[in-house]
Amino acid sequence: MGTKQYILLGAGVVLIVILALLPKAVVTDNSEGVAEASATTEQHSEDDGHDHGSEQSSMAHTSKLPADTQATLDQFKKDFESADNIKNKREIADQAYDLLLKMNKFDLAGDWKLALYGASNETKDLRAAADAYYDAYTFAMSEERSAQMATKAQKQYQAVLEKDPKDLDAKVKLGMTYMVSSAPMQGIAKIREVIAVDPNHQLALFNLGLLSIQSGQYNKAIERFQKLKKLYPDDMEARFYLAISLKEMGSQDKAIDELKYINKNADSEEIRATAQQYLAEWVN
Repeated sequence: MGTKQYILLGAGVVLIVILALLPKAVVTDNSEGVAEASATTEQHSEDDGHDHGSEQSSMAHTSKLPADTQATLDQFKKDFESADNIKNKREIADQAYDLLLKMNKFDLAGDWKLALYGASNETKDLRAAADAYYDAYTFAMSEERSAQMATKAQKQYQAVLEKDPKDLDAKVKLGMTYMVSSAPMQGIAKIREVIAVDPNHQLALFNLGLLSIQSGQYNKAIERFQKLKKLYPDDMEARFYLAISLKEMGSQDKAIDELKYINKNADSEEIRATAQQYLAEWVN
């Protein structure tokens, strides 16, 4: 089974399907530089900027929602615009945001947080918008959609880092948004900057591991995920990708041991089910 077929579906699990959308690139063993073999042209959506009026329009009007949900959002928009203080605006925006997240409408949820940021000027709202767009990028099932959402997330993470340069998670995610652009080397550089500051940074190590899998450097991926296993033994996603990498390198028994550990100890029902699926395949 090829790398791109190892897909986890479930809340809190980073989809390896994103690797299928990344440009073909090689993360070298020694320098972690990127040699591009091909790259997806960066695409920009019409509402990339900080025109909060545009976000407020899109946060209410879409043909892809059930009629009752659309009606609720329309009312939220009216209430948000008429609210005369930030407390009330936040309550309304958070209700809309939570509703849309439950429906996996991450981009629309991001629009609400961005509109709220326009009223509050609080970094936490800008960060929430960036994270929602990042989730939309992560779960996108086409190159075009992935590039569009990556661009939106990228803009917001850049703004977040201008306000809070020490937000290392934001810098890692910013780096990953470049991986579906014409400048993946810039993305790797961002993640390497995080590793330079914190060699044990969980999200940076995890994503470097994923990129190593994407480039077929399973030995490098094993190093990343084994380090994560040592530092964060409860990181079941890292253990899963460690198992994938071990299997690809011919260490099937060790890979099976990792899956058995996940099946026994993971809190997430989704990742346990995935571990069981591959155990059934690999053991037999």
